[in-house]
Amino acid sequence: MSRKILSLIGALLISLSLNAQFDTHPEALQAHVSFLASDALLGRGFGTPQGLISAHYIAEQFEKAGIEPLDGHYLHPFIARQGILNIPGNNVVGVIHGSNPDLREEYIVLGAHYDHLGWKIVDGDTVVYNGADDNATGTASIIEIGRNLAERAGELGRSVILVAFDGEESGLLGSGHFLKDSVVAPHQIKLMFSLDMVGMVKAHKGLDMKGIKLLYDSDHLVGELARKYKLQITKANSAIEQRTDTAPFGKYRIPAIAPNTGLESPYHKPEDTHEKLDYEGMARVSNYLSDVTLYLSTREPLSKMAGLQEDEEPGSGTKTFRLGLRLNNGTSFHNYKDQYYSGKAIYAAAGGLMTNIRLSGNLHLQPEILYETKGSKHSDGVLRTHSVTTPVSLLIMTDEDQFVRAYAQIGGYFSSQFGGQISGTPMDFDSDFNDTEYGIIYGIGIEGMNIQMGIWFQRGLTDFNRESDNRISQQSVYFTLGFMF
Repeated sequence: MSRKILSLIGALLISLSLNAQFDTHPEALQAHVSFLASDALLGRGFGTPQGLISAHYIAEQFEKAGIEPLDGHYLHPFIARQGILNIPGNNVVGVIHGSNPDLREEYIVLGAHYDHLGWKIVDGDTVVYNGADDNATGTASIIEIGRNLAERAGELGRSVILVAFDGEESGLLGSGHFLKDSVVAPHQIKLMFSLDMVGMVKAHKGLDMKGIKLLYDSDHLVGELARKYKLQITKANSAIEQRTDTAPFGKYRIPAIAPNTGLESPYHKPEDTHEKLDYEGMARVSNYLSDVTLYLSTREPLSKMAGLQEDEEPGSGTKTFRLGLRLNNGTSFHNYKDQYYSGKAIYAAAGGLMTNIRLSGNLHLQPEILYETKGSKHSDGVLRTHSVTTPVSLLIMTDEDQFVRAYAQIGGYFSSQFGGQISGTPMDFDSDFNDTEYGIIYGIGIEGMNIQMGIWFQRGLTDFNRESDNRISQQSVYFTLGFMF
């Protein structure tokens, strides 16, 4: 009989534990945000004394919340090279150890960047970008989530890393160095959350959970578990957000989720101050994410997305083939090879499909098929052609672990012209003008968040005019914009 009673008591305790709600205090969140977003901290700029004060405050709050330092200290210092400067930054890292001996060496990372845009002088006055929603809210939330989980550490299976990232606004620097420096071995990280702007639940009418569909239990997490805390999940997908600290983790093939309440606050404006925020809503988000983390700490497996193996390099899981859209805007003109002058430039444009084939980390092949219109102005009026153009370029890119990558581009193109006119008169491609053209392309640009921007020079090598005594080549300069899916 006593064994049955003990079993019933055990089952009851487990049931109570599973149904127990977390209880984050809105006042605690408000106190953290009010301090971090105060004028005294001058917008927590990266590499500033005020940023360091913020880091020490977060470390102190971690300690008070029962979050242990990782390897004996909370600060993870790193150096970021920007131009000719070496700028010091500091992540703040704490750990709550799991209790399952088979899972405690695996980690769930709860991160939030604490830096913001700093300040500037306008008409002799100091204008502070306080960054209350962006991202004192995320920082305050991970402190209180850490407190919640530390109080129930015995129920955790995996260990939980709490990290306040520095340098996010300067290019995801802190999260990149956290992984690159192996503060925790990346292959041991099984899941990551980046809380970035979570202070406008009421205005946003809920919480976005971008990336949550990467997890096997996503339906339960965005359904029953969210309703437990009276939260509406307004966006749930399987895409890793590229504009916050989830992006570097995605490159390591770690499922990374971005809780967010949208851009309802004054995003990147001085008006983003602490009194505008919804602290009751923040408390519900903190409770919900505490429960999500506790639940996932014991689940196995978590996701079909496999992280890197111990000896793999980041980027090895990068897509080999990507499809995208291209839009070029610029000018074109005719170069009269046998004369001392050139035609006057007119507006030129091209648009269509592009593909990007990864040959290696630094070499990409980029074939495209575009509609193109270009021409020149000369003595007979404006000449304009319409063609199908197929550029093929080799992109030589900087390293893959950079948030924004620069590239140099070189290649060639072939055009088939299907129409044209000179001041309204159709062009004669049978006797006067050639209807095909080939030439070279070269340029430079940058790529980040699957968007390419650059400048592209196009030089025709064939003769546009069929008359051998008056050779003409077409030349164009484009500002380019490409989006990769």
